[in-house]
Order: sequence, then structure tokens, then C-alpha cells
Amino acid sequence: MNCPNCQEVRLSAHRLEENLSTLACNECGGQWVQSFQYWKWLDAHGKNLPEKPAEETAKLVVEDVDHARVCPECSMILMRCRVGHGVDFYLDRCTNCGGMWFDKNEWEVLKSRNLHDDAHFVFSKSWQDRLILNERRALQTNWFVEQFGTEKFEEIKKFKAWLDEQEHRSAVIGFLS
Repeated sequence: MNCPNCQEVRLSAHRLEENLSTLACNECGGQWVQSFQYWKWLDAHGKNLPEKPAEETAKLVVEDVDHARVCPECSMILMRCRVGHGVDFYLDRCTNCGGMWFDKNEWEVLKSRNLHDDAHFVFSKSWQDRLILNERRALQTNWFVEQFGTEKFEEIKKFKAWLDEQEHRSAVIGFLS
């Protein structure tokens, strides 16, 4: 199998974690994780680790590319999905065989945040929908801060929290209208 990034370089056997064999590119440092190897590792890994805060992300350089890649196993185009959660790169996965490509240092960055055992979720609709929702909320929050200033926005948030607890919330909103 050839590297989906370098294309001409043969992948060689490598061990990324205990119980996780991969195929690595000695040229770019990427790792191809076959689907069955990932699931075998995940089963042996134990329970899902809680996500660590974004501040704890390993400070490693990830050279993500923006071009399509081809699966080294079945020659299908790999699907790219943004990780989010304070991690600023995309993961690649084959929708046919389920293998995943990790560019150099991507696994280590995910591991530093305990997201490595969630890699398969990155490609789910719910994960991607949550990313979009969180981005929209951040944009909305920024807009409110720009409109009202930080101090007034904090007061508005306190009022909203109070309002959310009210039994007759609709009546209060009606009164305010």
C-alpha cells in the first residue's frame, strides 16, 4: 500500500499504541489505521476517556493538506471532516473500508486531549452538527458583546439564566414584549 499523502512511498508496519498496529509513511510521518485495527484497539482500550480542555492540547505542528486523498486499501476518495473541540485540523477516513489517515502529529494532538478514542465520532453527523452549532453560538456571543459590551452582556446572561428558571417564563417574555 502506498501513502495517501506522498502517493509513491510504500507504507510500512508500525505500532502507534499498545494493541494498535498501523501502516506508517517514513517520508511524511502519516499513519494509516485500518478499520479492524482501530476497533480492536478501541475494544482493548477500555472506557472512553473524558475530554481534556483545549489549553492542554499538545503544541505539535500538524501539516494538514487541503487536497483529496485516495484510500491506500480500496482506492476510494477519503472523506475529510474537521475535528473541532479546539483542534484545528481535519481527519481523513474511507467511507468504503473505514480506514483512517492521521497526518504527522494528529494522533498525538488528539491523544493529548483524550480525543483519540473518539476519532470515529468525528465523521458522524451529530459531531459535525455540534461543531456548526458551537460556531454559530460563538459568532452570536461575539455579536452581542460587540453590541452591548462585555459588562452589559454579562448582565444579560444573568437575566437569561434567571428567566430560564421561571415557571411562567412565557408570561415574563410576553410582558417584556
